Amino acid sequence: MFILRLLIAALIVSYLIWLFNTRVMGKNIALSKIATWVLSATFVIFLVLSGLSYLVEGS
Repeated sequence: MFILRLLIAALIVSYLIWLFNTRVMGKNIALSKIATWVLSATFVIFLVLSGLSYLVEGS
């Protein structure tokens, strides 16, 4: 369930970044490209923090 909430939050952030880039900055970037980068970064951060938690707690 935690991963699902993380996925939804990443998609909302992707949409907001895309909206800002298209409306304010005037750039023509595809939503799928931004969503891919945000999702990738989110899961890499999640994996790094999970790995650190595993090393610190040792369980």
